Parts: sequence; C-alpha cells; structure tokens
Amino acid sequence: MSVLRSGQSSVWHAERRVRAVTARCARLPTLVLVACLLCAPPATLSASPVIVEVTDAFLELHTGPGRGYPVFHIAERGERIELHARRTDWFRVETRGGHVGWAPRAQLERTLTTAGTPQRFRDVVVDDYLARRVETGFGVGRFDGDPVVTVRVGYRLAETVAVELSAGQVAGTFSGSGIYQAGLVFTPFIDRRIAPFVTLGAGRFTNRDRPSLVGGDERISATAAGAGAGVRGYLTRNFVVRADYRHYLSLTELEGNDTFNEWTLGLSFFF
Repeated sequence: MSVLRSGQSSVWHAERRVRAVTARCARLPTLVLVACLLCAPPATLSASPVIVEVTDAFLELHTGPGRGYPVFHIAERGERIELHARRTDWFRVETRGGHVGWAPRAQLERTLTTAGTPQRFRDVVVDDYLARRVETGFGVGRFDGDPVVTVRVGYRLAETVAVELSAGQVAGTFSGSGIYQAGLVFTPFIDRRIAPFVTLGAGRFTNRDRPSLVGGDERISATAAGAGAGVRGYLTRNFVVRADYRHYLSLTELEGNDTFNEWTLGLSFFF
C-alpha cells in the first residue's frame, strides 16, 4: 500500500510540474510582445530634424513614448522644437533649451511648420511593412501533438531573403523538449500584403524525461535540420500575423533519426 501511495504521489507531483510548465509557456507570448514594444528602436524621421512651432498653450514632454511616463518639461506657445524620431504615435523632440523628451502625435499635429502650415504625419502603412528590416515575434501551436511556444527574430538580408533565429519550448506529458534553429526565410512575392514563404534551417533538438513520472532521467541532445513553409499577412501599424509549418529531422545517436511536425500561429512586430 505504501508503494502504491508513493507512486500516486510521484504521478501527482509530476502532473503539477506539467501544468506549471504549460502555464509558463502560455504567459510567454505576452511577455515577448511587451518586450518587442519596449525594445524596438524609434524610427528616424529624416536626415535633418523637422522644426515646428507650438501653438497650444503648452506642450508636455514625457520621459518616454507613452502617457504612463512622467512629464518633466513644458514647451510654451510660440516655442520652436525639433522632431528627431518616431515610435508608433509618439515623437522624440528637442527644445531650443536642449530638453529632449517625447510628445504625442495628436498634440504635434496642432503645431505649425516653418512655412506656417499645420504639421501632418502619415500612418504606419503597408509601405513600411514592405521596407521592414527587423521582425520579431512569437507563435503558439502543436509539436507532434504537444503544446509548443516559439519565439523568433529575423533580419532581412535582401529583398527576398532573411536570416532568422528561433527557439521553441515543448511541454510534453512525459518529457520536455526544446528546438533551437538558425536559418533562412525566402519570400518570393515581396510586394504583397499577404505573402507565402519557405524556410530552411539547422540547430539543436533537446529532450529530457520527467524522472518522477517515467522513472528515469534520460537526456537527448542532437543536431536537427528543419524545412517548412508558411504565410504572413500585414495587420495594422507594426503588426504581422504569421502561420508556420515546419518538418524537423533530428539526428540522434542512440535511436537513429526522428522526425517531428510543428504547426504554429502567432504575431510579429517589425521595425
């Protein structure tokens, strides 16, 4: 009876670990998206700063690009300021006194240009998406039937070719796996809002049994090659939806070659 209770306790604790890992994986996409928004560098407006004149009673300068950042300085009516960079609908500005801060688009569109006309800004549009260089994001889906969360970052080398790094975490019932790849993404139709692509990559596949559940602690680390296809579509602002299918070949030493299939759907942020 004591052996039975011990076995039931081991299974119960193992199931709790599985649920904990799954919960952490479920929170990962949100953390990745927040990191993308916070870490993306601001886009430079032009080679020379744009100069505008404040027409409101005052213009508040925040310490960062958002209303959650505190106001540290006020530019008064009639004062001229320079616009240097943009992050979504916030602009980095500098006053004549050397104060550098962030102001919202809505208020800056009530300023005047040096020609005396209202200042206007265009939205982040498809052209920006087509001219993107860096894209980072996440995907969630299934890896041979088990839940998987993948994060990725890519850099565009040429019009149709990008290099991409990806890391995936699989929360299996009896084991936990990781898949880490570096590869190329080929997008033949670059001028489309919705465009298919193919991927080729190589990296490492790791797997570790859950010892309390299966009675062992076997670890596997092997070279893995991957090929796949997918489609990405521009949504709005700096966001892209992306669907991926990948087929992996793991070159394990003990049991020969294993193959795995992965399907993911996720969001990306470009800049």
